[in-house]
Amino acid sequence: MSNEIIGRPSVIIFISIVVGILLFKYVSLIFIPLLCLAIVFLFIKEKLSLFIMIILLSAWWTARNYEIYMDSVERIREISNSVVNINCRVKGISKYGLIVNHLEINNRRYYGTLEVRIKENKYQYGDNLYITGKIYENKALDIDKRQFQERLIGILYPTEIKTISKPKFSLRRTLYSVRSRIRDRIPHNLSGEERELTMAMVLGISENLPYETYKSFKVTGLIHTLVVSGAQVSIITSAIIPFLSGLWLSIIFPIVILYALVTGLEISVIRASIMMGINILARIIYEDYDPPSSLAFSGMVILLFDPLAFFGSSFQLSFLATFSLICISPYLKIKRLEFIMPTITVQGILAPLLLYKNGSLPLISFPINVIVSPLISLLTIGGFILSISTFTFPFITHLISIIIKPIAYLLLRIVAFGNSITYDIRYTPSIIELVSMYIIIGGLIYIGYTRLHKNDK
Repeated sequence: MSNEIIGRPSVIIFISIVVGILLFKYVSLIFIPLLCLAIVFLFIKEKLSLFIMIILLSAWWTARNYEIYMDSVERIREISNSVVNINCRVKGISKYGLIVNHLEINNRRYYGTLEVRIKENKYQYGDNLYITGKIYENKALDIDKRQFQERLIGILYPTEIKTISKPKFSLRRTLYSVRSRIRDRIPHNLSGEERELTMAMVLGISENLPYETYKSFKVTGLIHTLVVSGAQVSIITSAIIPFLSGLWLSIIFPIVILYALVTGLEISVIRASIMMGINILARIIYEDYDPPSSLAFSGMVILLFDPLAFFGSSFQLSFLATFSLICISPYLKIKRLEFIMPTITVQGILAPLLLYKNGSLPLISFPINVIVSPLISLLTIGGFILSISTFTFPFITHLISIIIKPIAYLLLRIVAFGNSITYDIRYTPSIIELVSMYIIIGGLIYIGYTRLHKNDK
């Protein structure tokens, strides 16, 4: 195992970055000792010195990002519950209104984002706005919470909004408009629930998803399927790759990039896009593709731009699920169960983390994930083709919607049935218990591997 890691520099660098991130709160204590240690090893073992320096820089960079954000949070706290004037730019659309950044509040610069609560949205990505309203601080400051990961510093209830300017051209603005256009052109022979489910899974548009549908997917442990993730990128590109070869594979690059931008650049999508890009490049230049190194490299890129993303559920679940698929599942092959082993492996590996994050774990999630996995793949591919078809003739879009309608209907009925019989494990383990669970799982995997391969020479 150690040789497997040492032979992959990107894996070692990624691990070094993660160690530094975990130590960021102690950077003032460890900076001088680690710097001295790195200098000493520079004359003994250069590689070890390099990794110590990476740990040190990672800890410093993470601490710096944390301090900048918390400084803005503290300044918002001072003006909370007061009327302010804000210059800002629309970053995205939330369920409750707008997400804005590039903040200038009462002529002072702030780092982070604000959630602007409005009932009817008529603004688009990139619009520069002048807003007057009452501001309140963000109190959800746990580092693993969505509000922290989005760098939310406050909530604004506006009394007046003025559009100062609109960008002459913005790729993301154009793609967001395309996304809205696709949704509006989906035929109505799909029910509202089926249409919103397809749009949520394929394009990440979930604002109009019925609450009962959202609740059913959450209760059955399928909530991750209602957001665009790396799985969708893999499913779509895997469906395209067999029809291309050589330099024609390069067509996939712009498809993946545009898809990532349209769906909002979620961490799991960025991870999958980077890995798929490396995979395609390896195919074009006829080089071997190493999934663990590719996974580590994608993690390095993400953490370089946002080291605090490591503490978010999206990063942890995406990377842990991918790790289990590429590093564990291939070694646990059981006859007649090959088709479900990847799903079982992922569910088993994620279970302790989900229990730790949510305080509950639906038992139905294990069998229901196995059952709906092929339906999700079919609906993702069908929904992607349906989205593209909205730019062709209406009868083609109508025909494709007829094909995917029974898939969406069946998926919704299975989830509804699972929701009616679900039972939960309700317990929130401590961090020590979480680590212990993974040690036990690691031991069980090792025992299973040795038993399955005991006859191998």
